[in-house]
Amino acid sequence: MLALLLAIALVRTPVVAHPAGPAWSAWPAAGTVTSPYGDDAGRWHPGIDIGILRSLAVRAAEPGRVIAVGEQRGYEGYGNVVQVAVGHGYTALYAHLAGWRVRVGERVEAGQRIGTAGCTGSCSGTHLHFELRLRGQPVDPLRFRLVGRLGGTSPARGHRLGFVKRS
Repeated sequence: MLALLLAIALVRTPVVAHPAGPAWSAWPAAGTVTSPYGDDAGRWHPGIDIGILRSLAVRAAEPGRVIAVGEQRGYEGYGNVVQVAVGHGYTALYAHLAGWRVRVGERVEAGQRIGTAGCTGSCSGTHLHFELRLRGQPVDPLRFRLVGRLGGTSPARGHRLGFVKRS
């Protein structure tokens, strides 16, 4: 009887489909995830930090259109940013940049160099702060799988990451 009631409840429960998120074609910086998304030692962190960089090159993780560059209202403390609309309501944000190589309206390809990692805004050292937002709300970028040589899994905190080309 309980199984029948559960089945009826499930049939009547609407299923909300979320848009498919990105399957990262390229990793944005060659380094180590030094700060995770979410609760990081008691503070809210809406993205991941990639530090211990082997290169200062910052690359587009997915193709899309640049929607903002430089310091942005609403992102105080982020310093110089590049924001790229990657589709289905998702935006990738790259922050604390020393500089950028793209302009608003430009289409970028996965793996294309879009900037240089730095320490602008509120930061304690050179790194890349990387966020993924769905309709303006932060989501964990590591919940989406990487495509390519990392075996289709998301890197965990402390794993070294390299540039992954689209196959």
